[in-house]
Amino acid sequence: MTFRKIFPLLGLLFVLGAVSAPSARAATSALPTGFTRVIVAQGLTNPTAFAFSPDGILVTEKGGAIQVIQNDGNLRAQPYATLNVSTEIERGLVGIALHPKYATQPYVYVYYTTAPGALAYSGAPENRVSRFRTVNGFGTNEEIILDHIPSPSGMHNGGDLLFGYDGKLLITVGEGNENGGMPAQVRRNLLGKVLRLNPDGTIPNDNPYAHNKTARHEIFAYGFRNPFRIALRAKTLSYFVADVGWGEWEELDVLKARGNYGWPMFEGPCPKNTHCDPTKTDFGATIPPTYYYDSSLSSPTSIIGGAFAEGSPYPKPYKGAYFFGDMEGWVKIIKFDKQNRVRNVFAFDTITFPVQFRLGPDKNIYVLDFGDGILYRYVYTPTP
Repeated sequence: MTFRKIFPLLGLLFVLGAVSAPSARAATSALPTGFTRVIVAQGLTNPTAFAFSPDGILVTEKGGAIQVIQNDGNLRAQPYATLNVSTEIERGLVGIALHPKYATQPYVYVYYTTAPGALAYSGAPENRVSRFRTVNGFGTNEEIILDHIPSPSGMHNGGDLLFGYDGKLLITVGEGNENGGMPAQVRRNLLGKVLRLNPDGTIPNDNPYAHNKTARHEIFAYGFRNPFRIALRAKTLSYFVADVGWGEWEELDVLKARGNYGWPMFEGPCPKNTHCDPTKTDFGATIPPTYYYDSSLSSPTSIIGGAFAEGSPYPKPYKGAYFFGDMEGWVKIIKFDKQNRVRNVFAFDTITFPVQFRLGPDKNIYVLDFGDGILYRYVYTPTP
């Protein structure tokens, strides 16, 4: 078992100094010909996620602030909002998304772990999804959308938010490092799941367990360990979930309603004599990952997904490719076919600690560096 299989993703590594200083590997990075990594903004403190807003780029910091990057690259003097969050180990403010109809419904959604002073604090740290209404560029009137998501150990909180092509909110939740991961297989709780809600927090009528008396109605899929990031591939109307592994494998899963992704029975490739079938979502079947890699020889390491460069100005093979990384400090791309099968994997860049990727309004890929507190943009300029 490697070091990072024991210790968590965001918190303790920073405390121990693993990502506390800029890394030389970032400065000596060799990007493919024509690509440049441009600094959009710096000076962020433990940034965890970001989203594009008409008022600027909103960046969540682990400690609870939602910073605003202005058009000139400077941070606005006052944050969009500041929350009271628990920051032990992997806890904190870790996810953000905007309402798909933000122009008329200016809500900003966040995923965070509560602490004393948080709205309706229960007396113990718990994860929750809240939304703020934007007024004059600031977040007001916090409204809890989903509360009491357990955070029993401070580890494996998940915490990504994504509005899908159908306007529904997808929420990733880790299994909390609880009871050997077994809660991920129990549909009476929210741990180790991908959840799906309407923007107002109600249950979509077409959720797979919306009318099931023995399961939580929010559940869309289950059997995950720590699904830290989720991405939409618009070309195939598919969702890709990057699930952080344990003993050996990091994996990338194509999300299916009712799908069981196998944790804690296995991770990575399906073992022999296991009923694995990417087309089956019936009880007893598990869905294998579309991509996985061996992480047992490196430490620390955890997969950080990912965004598709759809509509980008990049050349082949980067146009439409999936950009993802690992907390070990690298960025790679994957080319998928129309059936979401891997065609090729390429090395692309090295940065200190990639923590989230997004496709920007300018159709360039942006990556947030937790270790150095920098938001980057990948720009391509054709060479003669």
